[in-house]
Amino acid sequence: MTIRLVIMPALVLGLAACAHGPHPHDHHHDLEGATAVQDHPDKLVRAATGEMVDNPFHPVRLLLSNTESAGEVTVYEFLLPPESPGSPPHTHTLEDEYFFVVSGTLDVLSNGEVLRLKPGDFATLNRGHTHMFWNGSDAPTELIMATTGGSFEAFMETAAPRLAEAKPETAEDAGAVIGQLAAEHGIAIAMEKMPSEAAPFYAPPPAPLTPEQE
Repeated sequence: MTIRLVIMPALVLGLAACAHGPHPHDHHHDLEGATAVQDHPDKLVRAATGEMVDNPFHPVRLLLSNTESAGEVTVYEFLLPPESPGSPPHTHTLEDEYFFVVSGTLDVLSNGEVLRLKPGDFATLNRGHTHMFWNGSDAPTELIMATTGGSFEAFMETAAPRLAEAKPETAEDAGAVIGQLAAEHGIAIAMEKMPSEAAPFYAPPPAPLTPEQE
Protein backbone atom coordinates (compact mmCIF):
# COMPACT_ATOMS: atom_id res chain seq x y z
CA MET A 1 0.00 0.00 0.00
CA THR A 2 1.41 3.37 -1.03
CA ILE A 3 0.49 5.06 2.22
CA ARG A 4 2.75 2.73 4.18
CA LEU A 5 5.71 3.04 1.83
CA VAL A 6 5.65 6.82 1.39
CA ILE A 7 3.73 8.67 4.10
CA MET A 8 4.40 6.31 6.99
CA PRO A 9 8.21 6.79 7.01
CA ALA A 10 7.79 10.56 6.98
CA LEU A 11 5.29 10.38 9.85
CA VAL A 12 7.51 8.13 11.96
CA LEU A 13 10.60 10.28 11.39
CA GLY A 14 8.68 13.37 12.43
CA LEU A 15 7.37 11.73 15.59
CA ALA A 16 10.77 10.32 16.51
CA ALA A 17 12.23 13.82 16.50
CA CYS A 18 9.87 15.03 19.23
CA ALA A 19 8.97 11.91 21.21
CA HIS A 20 11.04 12.50 24.35
CA GLY A 21 10.20 14.66 27.33
CA PRO A 22 8.22 17.92 27.56
CA HIS A 23 7.65 20.06 24.49
CA PRO A 24 8.69 23.69 25.12
CA HIS A 25 8.37 24.40 21.37
CA ASP A 26 11.49 26.55 21.26
CA HIS A 27 13.12 23.93 18.98
CA HIS A 28 16.61 24.67 20.36
CA HIS A 29 18.82 21.63 20.22
CA ASP A 30 22.14 21.23 22.04
CA LEU A 31 23.95 18.60 20.00
CA GLU A 32 27.07 18.78 22.16
CA GLY A 33 25.35 16.82 24.92
CA ALA A 34 23.72 14.31 22.62
CA THR A 35 24.27 10.68 23.48
CA ALA A 36 24.28 7.67 21.20
CA VAL A 37 20.99 5.81 20.87
CA GLN A 38 20.43 2.14 20.26
CA ASP A 39 20.57 1.21 16.59
CA HIS A 40 17.42 -0.22 15.04
CA PRO A 41 17.27 -1.81 11.58
CA ASP A 42 14.88 -0.43 8.98
CA LYS A 43 11.48 -2.09 8.86
CA LEU A 44 9.09 -2.56 5.94
CA VAL A 45 5.53 -3.79 6.48
CA ARG A 46 3.70 -4.95 3.38
CA ALA A 47 -0.03 -4.35 3.02
CA ALA A 48 -2.20 -6.49 5.31
CA THR A 49 0.83 -8.20 6.89
CA GLY A 50 1.14 -6.33 10.19
CA GLU A 51 0.99 -8.34 13.41
CA MET A 52 -2.62 -8.68 14.57
CA VAL A 53 -3.17 -7.40 18.10
CA ASP A 54 -5.53 -9.33 20.38
CA ASN A 55 -7.77 -6.33 20.88
CA PRO A 56 -11.34 -6.39 22.28
CA PHE A 57 -12.38 -3.14 20.56
CA HIS A 58 -11.80 -3.52 16.80
CA PRO A 59 -9.27 -5.17 14.45
CA VAL A 60 -5.77 -3.75 14.97
CA ARG A 61 -2.46 -4.47 13.25
CA LEU A 62 0.83 -3.48 14.87
CA LEU A 63 3.10 -1.96 12.22
CA LEU A 64 5.90 -0.65 14.45
CA SER A 65 6.54 -1.34 18.14
CA ASN A 66 8.10 1.32 20.35
CA THR A 67 10.96 -1.12 20.90
CA GLU A 68 11.77 -0.99 17.18
CA SER A 69 12.58 2.71 16.97
CA ALA A 70 14.90 5.04 18.88
CA GLY A 71 12.07 7.57 19.05
CA GLU A 72 9.81 5.23 21.06
CA VAL A 73 7.06 5.47 18.45
CA THR A 74 4.26 2.91 18.09
CA VAL A 75 2.34 2.71 14.81
CA TYR A 76 -0.90 0.79 14.30
CA GLU A 77 -3.36 0.14 11.52
CA PHE A 78 -6.91 0.41 12.85
CA LEU A 79 -9.77 -1.27 10.96
CA LEU A 80 -13.21 -0.08 12.06
CA PRO A 81 -16.32 -1.88 10.78
CA PRO A 82 -19.28 0.25 9.63
CA GLU A 83 -21.24 2.00 12.39
CA SER A 84 -18.92 0.86 15.17
CA PRO A 85 -17.25 2.38 18.24
CA GLY A 86 -13.56 3.18 18.31
CA SER A 87 -12.79 4.54 21.76
CA PRO A 88 -14.75 6.17 24.60
CA PRO A 89 -14.04 9.81 25.51
CA HIS A 90 -10.65 9.80 27.19
CA THR A 91 -7.62 11.92 28.03
CA HIS A 92 -3.99 10.82 27.84
CA THR A 93 -1.34 12.05 30.24
CA LEU A 94 1.65 10.07 28.93
CA GLU A 95 1.41 10.18 25.13
CA ASP A 96 0.07 12.01 22.09
CA GLU A 97 -1.90 10.34 19.29
CA TYR A 98 -1.70 10.89 15.53
CA PHE A 99 -4.36 9.72 13.07
CA PHE A 100 -4.14 9.49 9.28
CA VAL A 101 -7.28 8.28 7.48
CA VAL A 102 -6.48 5.86 4.65
CA SER A 103 -9.99 4.92 3.55
CA GLY A 104 -13.56 5.52 4.66
CA THR A 105 -14.40 8.24 7.17
CA LEU A 106 -13.59 8.70 10.84
CA ASP A 107 -15.66 10.69 13.34
CA VAL A 108 -13.65 12.29 16.15
CA LEU A 109 -14.29 14.43 19.20
CA SER A 110 -11.51 17.01 19.30
CA ASN A 111 -11.37 20.34 21.15
CA GLY A 112 -15.01 19.86 22.12
CA GLU A 113 -16.14 19.55 18.50
CA VAL A 114 -17.35 16.56 16.49
CA LEU A 115 -15.51 16.37 13.18
CA ARG A 116 -15.60 13.91 10.29
CA LEU A 117 -12.23 13.07 8.78
CA LYS A 118 -11.92 11.82 5.21
CA PRO A 119 -9.16 9.94 3.34
CA GLY A 120 -5.97 11.97 3.43
CA ASP A 121 -6.95 13.90 6.57
CA PHE A 122 -4.51 13.98 9.49
CA ALA A 123 -5.27 14.72 13.14
CA THR A 124 -3.05 15.33 16.15
CA LEU A 125 -4.77 14.45 19.44
CA ASN A 126 -2.49 15.75 22.15
CA ARG A 127 -2.21 14.65 25.76
CA GLY A 128 -4.29 16.64 28.22
CA HIS A 129 -7.20 17.05 25.78
CA THR A 130 -10.29 14.83 25.85
CA HIS A 131 -10.94 13.09 22.55
CA MET A 132 -12.56 9.99 21.09
CA PHE A 133 -13.20 8.40 17.70
CA TRP A 134 -15.73 6.12 16.04
CA ASN A 135 -17.01 5.08 12.62
CA GLY A 136 -20.46 6.53 12.12
CA SER A 137 -20.65 5.69 8.41
CA ASP A 138 -22.03 2.65 6.59
CA ALA A 139 -18.60 1.72 5.16
CA PRO A 140 -15.42 0.34 6.78
CA THR A 141 -12.70 2.75 7.90
CA GLU A 142 -8.97 2.17 7.77
CA LEU A 143 -6.57 4.53 9.52
CA ILE A 144 -2.97 4.73 10.60
CA MET A 145 -2.61 5.58 14.29
CA ALA A 146 0.68 6.44 15.99
CA THR A 147 1.62 7.27 19.57
CA THR A 148 4.77 8.44 21.31
CA GLY A 149 6.15 6.61 24.31
CA GLY A 150 5.42 3.00 25.22
CA SER A 151 2.57 3.26 27.73
CA PHE A 152 -0.29 3.04 25.21
CA GLU A 153 1.25 0.00 23.53
CA ALA A 154 1.41 -1.70 26.92
CA PHE A 155 -2.26 -0.84 27.46
CA MET A 156 -3.22 -2.37 24.10
CA GLU A 157 -1.20 -5.51 24.81
CA THR A 158 -2.84 -6.14 28.17
CA ALA A 159 -6.49 -5.19 27.48
CA ALA A 160 -7.62 -8.58 26.16
CA PRO A 161 -5.71 -10.65 28.77
CA ARG A 162 -7.08 -8.47 31.57
CA LEU A 163 -10.65 -9.00 30.36
CA ALA A 164 -10.05 -12.74 30.00
CA GLU A 165 -8.75 -12.88 33.56
CA ALA A 166 -11.57 -10.78 35.02
CA LYS A 167 -14.37 -12.61 33.16
CA PRO A 168 -16.83 -9.69 33.37
CA GLU A 169 -20.47 -10.73 33.18
CA THR A 170 -21.91 -7.48 31.84
CA ALA A 171 -20.87 -4.65 29.54
CA GLU A 172 -20.69 -2.38 32.59
CA ASP A 173 -18.31 -4.81 34.31
CA ALA A 174 -16.14 -4.94 31.20
CA GLY A 175 -16.08 -1.16 31.06
CA ALA A 176 -14.94 -1.02 34.68
CA VAL A 177 -12.08 -3.42 33.94
CA ILE A 178 -10.93 -1.37 30.95
CA GLY A 179 -11.32 1.86 32.93
CA GLN A 180 -9.05 0.55 35.69
CA LEU A 181 -6.47 -0.67 33.19
CA ALA A 182 -6.57 2.66 31.37
CA ALA A 183 -5.97 4.54 34.62
CA GLU A 184 -2.91 2.39 35.27
CA HIS A 185 -1.51 3.71 31.98
CA GLY A 186 -2.33 7.36 32.51
CA ILE A 187 -5.58 7.36 30.52
CA ALA A 188 -8.70 8.85 32.10
CA ILE A 189 -12.03 7.78 30.60
CA ALA A 190 -14.86 10.33 30.84
CA MET A 191 -18.13 8.86 29.54
CA GLU A 192 -20.01 12.00 30.58
CA LYS A 193 -18.24 13.85 27.74
CA MET A 194 -19.61 11.57 25.03
CA PRO A 195 -21.36 13.63 22.33
CA SER A 196 -24.89 12.70 21.29
CA GLU A 197 -23.67 11.84 17.78
CA ALA A 198 -21.53 9.00 19.16
CA ALA A 199 -23.87 7.65 21.85
CA PRO A 200 -25.84 5.20 19.61
CA PHE A 201 -22.66 3.32 18.76
CA TYR A 202 -21.78 2.79 22.43
CA ALA A 203 -25.15 1.60 23.74
CA PRO A 204 -24.91 -1.74 25.55
CA PRO A 205 -26.44 -4.72 23.73
CA PRO A 206 -30.04 -5.47 24.61
CA ALA A 207 -30.62 -7.97 27.38
CA PRO A 208 -31.55 -11.48 26.21
CA LEU A 209 -35.21 -12.31 26.27
CA THR A 210 -36.55 -14.24 29.23
CA PRO A 211 -38.60 -17.40 28.62
CA GLU A 212 -41.74 -15.39 29.41
CA GLN A 213 -40.85 -12.81 26.73
CA GLU A 214 -40.07 -15.33 24.00
